[in-house]
Amino acid sequence: MSRAPRALITGGTGLLGHALLEAAPSGWEVAATYHRLPPAEAWRGRFHRLDLRDEAAVADVLEAVRPDVVIHSASVGSVEQAERDPDAVRAVNVGGTQAIGRACGRIGARCVFISSNAVFDGAHPPYREEDPVRAVNRYGAIKIEAERWVREACPVPWVVIRPILMYGWPHPGGRGNVVTRWLERLERGEAVEVDERLITMPLWVGDCSGAIWAAVTRQRTGLYHVAGADRLSLLTFARRVARVFQGNEALIRPASASWLSRFAPRPTDTSFVTRKMEQELGIRPLGVLEGLAMMHRAQVAHRGG
Repeated sequence: MSRAPRALITGGTGLLGHALLEAAPSGWEVAATYHRLPPAEAWRGRFHRLDLRDEAAVADVLEAVRPDVVIHSASVGSVEQAERDPDAVRAVNVGGTQAIGRACGRIGARCVFISSNAVFDGAHPPYREEDPVRAVNRYGAIKIEAERWVREACPVPWVVIRPILMYGWPHPGGRGNVVTRWLERLERGEAVEVDERLITMPLWVGDCSGAIWAAVTRQRTGLYHVAGADRLSLLTFARRVARVFQGNEALIRPASASWLSRFAPRPTDTSFVTRKMEQELGIRPLGVLEGLAMMHRAQVAHRGG
């Protein structure tokens, strides 16, 4: 009797990793890795602690799990950290990706690499998968380098997923995202400064995990842009967050120049063309009001319980 298909998710306690575990297709055996944040008790039997900078440890975990596919979602996700210490971030985001790819090659596992919209400079939206990449910050440049290795040197069939501004409820104790950080400030009655110049297509994490599993189960290869249904300014998105969660919308304000000067540059508009995602993966993404409503219902259910 043939065994069930098996997947390994790196970064299983991150926002996307947690969503991937929750949405795993029926009949699949799924394991995951974590680095610092331990998994919830219910998941611990599936998890392996792993430092992606240790290539021998990466090889050992893949040899132990023997997955058919590795969904590599683990990375350092901080744009500011990449500006401060690019070598340390590169060691994880590029070196770790190379270690995963080489280990996949040794056991014959497919590789799904999670990239970013930060590979674009925002000057010529909307972006298709075949458009040339150019970053405006070190984080984006590091993602480009990792992508290039996967596309040119990975020894097994690969998929590159480029998500854009994911949001949702994180793993308990996990790193927040733009929506959860806004909500924390609104609950404290604090002003929320937002860069009104930025245009985006906010992506509910459940749609991203659905796209990834569709690529896996449909045996797809290649590059996919994954984004939400709505194209809007970051300021408008923040105001919709306040509205859905019944926060004080007056606390949402355009950011001052002095506030923005503290941060690394961001691309102004990295809107995606999502035709390939919709046609080949069958994903019809949610708009922001739908995605935020799902978050709100989950919050109400949790508090009610």
